[in-house]
Amino acid sequence: MDTKTQLKPYRFRLVGALIGLIIAVLFLTLGFGPTLLIVTLTLIGFLIGKWCDGALRVEEWITFFTRD
Repeated sequence: MDTKTQLKPYRFRLVGALIGLIIAVLFLTLGFGPTLLIVTLTLIGFLIGKWCDGALRVEEWITFFTRD
């Protein structure tokens, strides 16, 4: 059994941990404001890209956030 096969069940945990580590390093080096700006602009860019790909369903997001 190779390493890739052994780590596959934990891939999302590892990606989440890596993202957390990157954000922590950004907080420590740049501070809160610039890090928040980078994360926000990255999220906006991701959403725009997903929308251009046709994979973003705006109606589902609206119903998710406006449900009672």
